[in-house]
Amino acid sequence: MGRWKRVVVILLVAAVALVLESWTVHATPTMFKNCTYTRTGDGTVRPPFSLTPTLGSVKVTLKTDRGTLELRLDRQNAPCAVHSFTHLALQRYYHGTPCPRRTRAILECGAGRPGYRFPAELTGKEQYRRGVVALSNNPAGNGSAFFLVHGVHGAPAGSTIIGTVTSGLTILDRIAAEPGQPVQVLEVLIG
Repeated sequence: MGRWKRVVVILLVAAVALVLESWTVHATPTMFKNCTYTRTGDGTVRPPFSLTPTLGSVKVTLKTDRGTLELRLDRQNAPCAVHSFTHLALQRYYHGTPCPRRTRAILECGAGRPGYRFPAELTGKEQYRRGVVALSNNPAGNGSAFFLVHGVHGAPAGSTIIGTVTSGLTILDRIAAEPGQPVQVLEVLIG
């Protein structure tokens, strides 16, 4: 009888291990995403690690020579894009860079190529409302350029939305009202 008990215990332990393994395999995709960052050879920054969380948000302080904006980046719909943006900010990639493009609808900053690209993360439900922060659409894939929507018409469709402006929309309004004045990013802080 002792031998049968050992066999039953071994089978129960194996069954529990299989259930737990199956559970973690199904739970992992909702908590983490494996991103694909492709090196391009034309930049100075190494790509971030491929595994990124898909939950939560990231607080960002965007300091410009025209004022400070607070952003909240949302990992849920664009975890790879948020991961890339925070990686570049932590590498001080945006420090001292110009915002080269300004239209009636957007202020674009972060022009240049970081040395890698990655696919757009589109849900099909993108709405480029005032206060949206998105990555600039590039047929070759996303890079470092991002834009802040301050107007309602003319924002480029097909761009990965990474978050919203939580404070500083009046600064964007002032920038939009003075189209001849250059804008420069002084620094981007995470947390």
